[in-house]
Amino acid sequence: MTNQHQPEFIEEMKKALQKEKKQLENKLNTIAHKQGDDYQANFPDYGRNDEDNATEIADYQATSSTEKTLEDRLHTVQDALKRIDNNTYGITETSDLIPENRLRANPAATTTIN
Repeated sequence: MTNQHQPEFIEEMKKALQKEKKQLENKLNTIAHKQGDDYQANFPDYGRNDEDNATEIADYQATSSTEKTLEDRLHTVQDALKRIDNNTYGITETSDLIPENRLRANPAATTTIN
């Protein structure tokens, strides 16, 4: 086994990561807004009565959870793209080569599965 993946494979994974990054950013932009380097979930405004207020809070909590999940994945994808730029993509912290089939399933993977 070599200690690095082929350039063609790395380029394929880079394109997949860039595509996922764009999709994540698009999804985030529909439910949240940028606040500095991070996203903040949008708070809905349905009205002023108690029922509307309760619904707003419930929907905001659900949206906040989704926003956090999407933003965490976006950071993971961005980190993978940085590893490509640093020529450390597809290698674990212990210098093990991550198998191609694992990276195809999750292009941002940082570990192997035994």
